[in-house]
Amino acid sequence: MPLEKPATGSQLTLGEVLSQPSLGLTLISGVEGDKLRPVTGAHSFEISHPTRWFSSHWIALTTGLRLKGKPEEQRLLVEELANANICALGFALDINFKQVPTALIEAAKEFELPLFTVPFATGFAEIIAFINQSLLSPNVGALRRFVSVQDYLIDALLSQSPIRSLVERLAPLVSSEVAFVTRELAVGFTSDNIRREVLNAILIEVSRHVEIEKANAKARSGSRGKGAAENQSVTLTQIFEFETDFGPGLALAVLDGDRDPSWLTLVQTNAIPGEVGFHLSLPLIRSAGHILSIALQTRNERANEKRALERALLIESLAIKPTRASSIRGGRGSLERLITVGIDFSKPVFVAVSSSDDLKRHQADFRRRSEETGAIEIDDVHDERLIALIQCEKASIEPLVSQFDANYPSTFTGISRAIDGPNGLVLGYREALSALSELEANNRKASSLNWQHLIRFEDVKMATWLLAQVEPVALEAKQKTKVEQLEIEKHTVATLIAYLECNLDITEAAKRLAIHPNSMRYRLNKVREGLGIDLDDFEELVDVYLSLKRHRRS
Repeated sequence: MPLEKPATGSQLTLGEVLSQPSLGLTLISGVEGDKLRPVTGAHSFEISHPTRWFSSHWIALTTGLRLKGKPEEQRLLVEELANANICALGFALDINFKQVPTALIEAAKEFELPLFTVPFATGFAEIIAFINQSLLSPNVGALRRFVSVQDYLIDALLSQSPIRSLVERLAPLVSSEVAFVTRELAVGFTSDNIRREVLNAILIEVSRHVEIEKANAKARSGSRGKGAAENQSVTLTQIFEFETDFGPGLALAVLDGDRDPSWLTLVQTNAIPGEVGFHLSLPLIRSAGHILSIALQTRNERANEKRALERALLIESLAIKPTRASSIRGGRGSLERLITVGIDFSKPVFVAVSSSDDLKRHQADFRRRSEETGAIEIDDVHDERLIALIQCEKASIEPLVSQFDANYPSTFTGISRAIDGPNGLVLGYREALSALSELEANNRKASSLNWQHLIRFEDVKMATWLLAQVEPVALEAKQKTKVEQLEIEKHTVATLIAYLECNLDITEAAKRLAIHPNSMRYRLNKVREGLGIDLDDFEELVDVYLSLKRHRRS
């Protein structure tokens, strides 16, 4: 039966009581309009004919102690409560009943009495205290409800995915479909109830707002001189409202440092005036925005700490900054520290070294592909090369690190052999670096139309293979002596490198150096006469080749 209006105005509704996350109440019988029912008090009972102790518009609470196995008494109780103008019946679970009796649910529907469940963890005293304090003062009640909801949102920070959890918790509180839009104006996280058409409307409105704000900022700064608009940072309106075909919307700029903001957005598609979300949407989205900003900053700080740890571990494990203590048997990295970043050698591990004319873009694409394929990697840029330690299936390594774009053709990558333990990492780095050096040298000889962009260490030449197996310190003395000898004569090193890389072809070497072939012959004769190097002697030639090859890598 319809609930009569209370004699005095009530500031509290059933919908607001049911919306309190800390109470955990669930409406199992009733219609949406029942949430508008006024609440003037609450009391618990376990006796027959309880309405003599109740006032109208109260909430009745029971554990069903005297109702077990008595469906007819269950029906009579509901009828009595409905006739007494009771607001709703709360039924406790896991005390006397595991679930609400079927007869009780059917009677609640018949007599149009809202029925909700009370979880075992929530005492009746908590519900009664909440209602009494809310009714004591409308302001105190509203404040308490708001603080309770804020606590519920703040708890999202403790979840595995705080941003996702916050969005999912906010949606039912504000009776809305909620989306987190990234600074790139792409979809981040959404509530489970969001529809594609609502999400599209949100993205359109946010994009339009950002464009208008940037255009206004540019116009305001136009009078300050050329370039002022480009150099000025754009300050976006913190919050704005918009209309959609599905309901009114709100968007809040979520600041994260000095970069462009992300956006927390909602569209109220099913709000009812009696629900907490209807009149608390604006303050709630502001509170959620502050919490979200904390979550983003925390995530960024953790990401920065993780990257710093990974960079340090990469340097240690691969001996990128070598010392005389570095050895072919593992550098200074340890298996325990590698495991902390996910590299446990349960799958093959590879070292990849890349050079590119757009290294930043190459690194971003590589990280994206790693995430998509589930590979575990740590990477960093050293000496204008991207160095990565990658754990993945052997068949996945080439698709993962390969990149060819007609707009950015000069991207080359050398890959080590598969490494099965931390002791092989330093050698793996030398292998990848040697493979990259050979690849770059080969591509300097070839037409750009036939460039190869990727090479495994297994495919390098024997000289490259041998040089990679020997520690730098072992060759340093010999290589240094030979190079110092060659550098006595002007142009000697460049001349010999061109001569060797052009397969001893004087004409091609001259073209490489942009000199006449006779000048090339003159220089080579000077090498023979001045340094006593016989370029027709194979062993002498190999000696020079290995020294110069090592010299160019150092």
